[in-house]
Amino acid sequence: MSKKAEHSVFWVSFSDLMTSLFFIVLVLFVVTYVNNRNTIVAQEKQLRVYNEVEESLKPLKQDSSLFNYDGRYKRFLLSFDVKFAVGRAGINIHDLHNFDATRTKILDAGKKLKSVLDTVVNDALSEGEQRGNRVTYLVVISGYASKLDNFDDSPQGLFSEYQLSYARAYSLWRFWTKNGINFENKKYKGLIDLQLAGNGWGGVGRSLNEQENQRFVVQVVPKISNTND
Repeated sequence: MSKKAEHSVFWVSFSDLMTSLFFIVLVLFVVTYVNNRNTIVAQEKQLRVYNEVEESLKPLKQDSSLFNYDGRYKRFLLSFDVKFAVGRAGINIHDLHNFDATRTKILDAGKKLKSVLDTVVNDALSEGEQRGNRVTYLVVISGYASKLDNFDDSPQGLFSEYQLSYARAYSLWRFWTKNGINFENKKYKGLIDLQLAGNGWGGVGRSLNEQENQRFVVQVVPKISNTND
């Protein structure tokens, strides 16, 4: 074969190789672009839903007579004092100081929370029907204990404080439920995941004034389970 023929064959083969490489790079570019685009779209949907939930929770943030919003830890605190007798957890005249006034405020706070969550859930149902998305909400009611309650820093004492703080959260849930504020009602269609928690002497954002740590904390967290169209 002449040198000229060999040279021609080389360039034909080289051209085929470069064409193949071009198509490979093009396919990889398209796949990468589509994946990144899907990720961006999913993140935009998550951000939109999160902002909508934040907007829906504004009535709780603005009603300082019942709730104080802790922006640092993204949670709600009852804005009024809840003072239990030492080692007690019930919402009744024997366990709660200033029972009548505190009971009324706790009930009003529950009604306010229910009203806001009803709006959030109704919006979520409508949004889900229109876009095929499903958003659920984690609602955590936490009870706290102060070191004024039979202070005992032994492991057994610490365990009993966790039990006490959980009992306080349970008492609040039971009180609200008895008064028609039931976040586990079937009308919510599984959109609300209610959890009760006892933080004992732990948890973030505790007050230096131990008496103020006899309190309840409410957190509402959106969970986006499906971001596909």
